[in-house]
Amino acid sequence: MQVLHNYFLNKGVQLFSAMNQADKQKQLALYNVSQFMRIEPAGETVSKLNGYGLVFKTDATGFKVWCKVENDGVTPVISIDDNTCFTFLLKITDRRFYNFTSLKMENAGKLYYLSNLKPAGSPPAFPLIKTAGANIKTDETWILSAELQSAEFKKLATSEKADLLALVRLYMKGDNSSLHITNASGELKNPTPVFEMLLDNRKSNWRYIFKTNQVVKPADDVKKEDGNAKILITKTEQPLTERGFVSVELGTAELPNPGIDNIIPDTAANKYYSEIYM
Repeated sequence: MQVLHNYFLNKGVQLFSAMNQADKQKQLALYNVSQFMRIEPAGETVSKLNGYGLVFKTDATGFKVWCKVENDGVTPVISIDDNTCFTFLLKITDRRFYNFTSLKMENAGKLYYLSNLKPAGSPPAFPLIKTAGANIKTDETWILSAELQSAEFKKLATSEKADLLALVRLYMKGDNSSLHITNASGELKNPTPVFEMLLDNRKSNWRYIFKTNQVVKPADDVKKEDGNAKILITKTEQPLTERGFVSVELGTAELPNPGIDNIIPDTAANKYYSEIYM
């Protein structure tokens, strides 16, 4: 399972998904999911992992579960029942997470649910977890209803609920064969599917606050906000990324890119603003 975040993987306006393989590897070499998230198995899953002789390991892009197999390389030494599932907790560790992540701030505290089997009681359109390479960004459609979230929280210890963003629940058999982990004979699929959560980077309107009036021309990338020549705003939303530079021109000058500490939401207009004092 990999958890990718475009704030760290995109480079300015250059999308990670559009990079060639060499450039992707360069970006991944600098990436570590632990920069913003902690991943751990739920308590009941720890017992299951131990019972099946499985080993949970985190890595730079997410986590893996290792299974001891027979000499054929695909048959688990301890057979795993088809209806067995494992639950993993994805917990936010960076207080600025919603500043640089393209998820609605008003949904903070709601539970995202990624699984290869739809939860009972969910609407028919509730999405299944995606596999690596799908390039499908996680959004609000993965949020559980209040009723289902309450049911899930009852299964967790108090400490497990703290800072919880998402549950990843993986069954040996998913809702379709491409999401199965084992085949009809109980052997591990080869290759084993790599599941993916892809988080997009926040785009915001960049607001530049000057001490003096500025001269703005039609060709510039900024405009006066409400006619105020001391406050300029980008004509379009711009991406926030850890690396790279987005060119925003005012006359012959390039304006600085904002950081992620100061994000101002306008919930009614579904807009976000990044302010820079010049």
